[in-house]
Amino acid sequence: MHIILLVLYAMLAVAAPASAETQQAVTGKDRSELVLVPEGEFIIGLPDGEPGSEENPLRKIYLKGFYIDKYEVTNVRYQACVSAGACTDPSLIIDYAKAFYEDGKDWYKDPKMGDYPVVGLTWRQAGIYCKWAGKRLPTASEWEKAARGTDARAYPWGNTWDGRKANWDDSGKSDGFIKIASVGSFPQGASPCGAEDMAGNVREWVDDAVLKGGSWYSDPISLRAGDPGHEYMVERDDDMGFRCAMDVRLSPEPR
Repeated sequence: MHIILLVLYAMLAVAAPASAETQQAVTGKDRSELVLVPEGEFIIGLPDGEPGSEENPLRKIYLKGFYIDKYEVTNVRYQACVSAGACTDPSLIIDYAKAFYEDGKDWYKDPKMGDYPVVGLTWRQAGIYCKWAGKRLPTASEWEKAARGTDARAYPWGNTWDGRKANWDDSGKSDGFIKIASVGSFPQGASPCGAEDMAGNVREWVDDAVLKGGSWYSDPISLRAGDPGHEYMVERDDDMGFRCAMDVRLSPEPR
């Protein structure tokens, strides 16, 4: 069975680019753009021997179609939920010395950072926002399919690491950002369905209560689409954000 999966993994790695259907975009109740992830099978997980493969082994699964936010939820969109009385302000709690994060607590209220990902939220706060917006958090499997498509690629853009296509921990040498970046800063790193920033910038909460995708504070291994992610139910760091998903049957508004 494992040999069959490895062969399938290799075959899918040279699959044709995503069809026009996967590029379809709609708008959610929070006026954020969503992209379609079509129904069907895909290869999930990591090959034997890769770090994290014990937690997320290589296998084939089937998922129903769904929509996912094209971008991470931003400060200005989250502030709208707070103003409506449905959400509560971020309360950033870090797991390292204050000197390391410096101005992380100031990003949320900085008027110049409205289009930056909101950070410092718990898994529960992220879920409350998605519910308010008429959506939900994606599952880990949905998130991974949106990040890598059906051809089992290692990163949203392909199988070869390219530090210019994501915001990661290189002190701005290749990506141009020392810390967090505004959403959509790396269109060249978009996934097959058109979702952006699914590698780096901020780690993203999923419904399984794990954080996926790595961040501006992560090395390339954590930016792999198949990385199993990490569990931080209490922690609320300045590199932790989220995006929402929606079932196709809910028929969001066409753009």
